[in-house]
Amino acid sequence: MKLFERAIRRANIPIAMSKGFNPHPKLSIPIALGVGISGNDEVLELELLRPMSVEILVECLCLQLPKEIHILSGEVIADSERCPVRDVIYEVVFKNPEFLNTVKVSEFLQQPFIVVNRTKNEHQKSFNIRPSIQGITVKSGRLILSIKVETEGMARPEEVVGALLENGRKEIFEIIRTKINLTSSA
Repeated sequence: MKLFERAIRRANIPIAMSKGFNPHPKLSIPIALGVGISGNDEVLELELLRPMSVEILVECLCLQLPKEIHILSGEVIADSERCPVRDVIYEVVFKNPEFLNTVKVSEFLQQPFIVVNRTKNEHQKSFNIRPSIQGITVKSGRLILSIKVETEGMARPEEVVGALLENGRKEIFEIIRTKINLTSSA
């Protein structure tokens, strides 16, 4: 977030500020990116003080960002049109892709409950991740996970992979968030 705050400030983009004793820029990322997960298609929402051409905004912001970060597109949305996240697509790349030949995805998805334990503030809680797993496919030696956001929460990609690995098998993998789908306002 600080990266974007600084880039916006350096680009002189007229961003709205929050009210109160310690105002901060009104920008948000609809869904946080987990530690150790890279993102290829992230969403950043900005609230501006006055209208600005999307092309100029993107150009000004790109000039202030590190060369590794690219803005793919931009669009204007009204406050009333802000949409929550519907689902998220992840790609899981394994160091040993042959391992995927042994994965039984269809059997895994037929299970009515897939319970994982989560620890927060030294308290353990059981959580059924199955309702939020929309689909899992094996494609080009990679796992593609489609995970939807539920009112109770959503499955974390590392939890899905961990549950999919049989008998506590350890594999080295990388998780990349490739798409965030927002609910439509219609």
